[in-house]
Amino acid sequence: MSGEKLDAIIFGATGFTGQIVVEDAIEIFKDLKWGIAGRNEKKLKELLEKIGKRTNTDLSQIPVVVADVGDEKSIENMAKNCKIVLNCCGPYHLYGEIVVKACVEAGTHHVDLSGEPQYISAMQLKYHELAQSSGSYVISNCAFESIPAELGVLYAEENFPGIVNSVELYCMVVPNYVDTTSKAILNSGTWDSAIVSMQYARQMWQLEGKLNKEPLPRLRPKLWMKIYPHKIEGASKYFAPFPITDTPVVERSQRLFYVHENKRPMQFQMYIGFTSFFLAMMFPLFLLFIALMAQCGCTRSLLFKYPHFFTRGTMTHQGPTEANRKVAEFIYILKAKGWTRGTADSEAPNKEVVVRVSGKDPCYGITSTCLLMCAKVILKQHQQMPGNGGVFPPGFAFAKTQLLEELGGYKSGLKFEVLKP
Repeated sequence: MSGEKLDAIIFGATGFTGQIVVEDAIEIFKDLKWGIAGRNEKKLKELLEKIGKRTNTDLSQIPVVVADVGDEKSIENMAKNCKIVLNCCGPYHLYGEIVVKACVEAGTHHVDLSGEPQYISAMQLKYHELAQSSGSYVISNCAFESIPAELGVLYAEENFPGIVNSVELYCMVVPNYVDTTSKAILNSGTWDSAIVSMQYARQMWQLEGKLNKEPLPRLRPKLWMKIYPHKIEGASKYFAPFPITDTPVVERSQRLFYVHENKRPMQFQMYIGFTSFFLAMMFPLFLLFIALMAQCGCTRSLLFKYPHFFTRGTMTHQGPTEANRKVAEFIYILKAKGWTRGTADSEAPNKEVVVRVSGKDPCYGITSTCLLMCAKVILKQHQQMPGNGGVFPPGFAFAKTQLLEELGGYKSGLKFEVLKP
């Protein structure tokens, strides 16, 4: 590829999520020069033709870039010829670092969809200083994990008349099965990433220990995780602990706010809702069972091979049908507690604000929109981001930009509202 740099390249465009990102880019990137990349030029061109017919759009002039993670030179050339790479090529613990390295060395920005904690922490530890010196922003979790949670916490704080001590997030995902031939909610790639995270849980904790060395203030009152099924006002679900990627990402952002801005960090816990007390009670046991299976090669291979069996059909190699994914909904209820004046750690919080974040097609439509909008904000508003570059979690990276406001302006966007001021 020669000539003027492209604004953006969507790498891994022919994958399940990559195809959705390419289609949404027609609208969101309409004022940018963008291209697509992958290892098979024929498939990339066929994808553009298919999406062009589907959307009645001429995509013949969209540049196609051949880039293969097995060919480091091709990845370096891709990174050098654009301003930002949108990396949709997972699993990231296998294929992510080579792209991050090429981008950082070229001074090119990088965003991805990763929900793999060990990969995310490793990239922050390994490439943060180099990214600062090259002026490259590297932001992971620019998807349903963890943009709604990160922005939801920021939105709760914006609407809190004082100092926030803690935020509890209650997640409800509502699948609506228009097409009854499939119960799938997610493609198996998400399942595979979760299994890998469990496999390398010890490594993840070690990496987080190295990453989070900055001491935090002693916060009172302490926010403890509720390990038992419980209900909240305004929701019919029973909630169980959900210690997934969002929690360490939000906590990392809060640590950085304290380190760089001397801002009191907010404590955070996350829960997921179930239709019955029994399911909420069994969920932690299910996670423990899967985590134990992930430690052994033979049982781990069964998890990879049969996601539909272990998830009762909610995760499959084929993924959800388009009809079902587009009508699926999610609701996050965030309960922020703190003080209307001062930071009276010796006193119980005297104020609660409740906000809601919601949207449709969370796992793919919102994921695609979040990734594209994060990339666009980096290109257009990098002056409002911390420093001149670095490897950051999204909450800290985008806190002073207009990402929250702009996300609501597109299809599959997020809706933010205050339930209890």
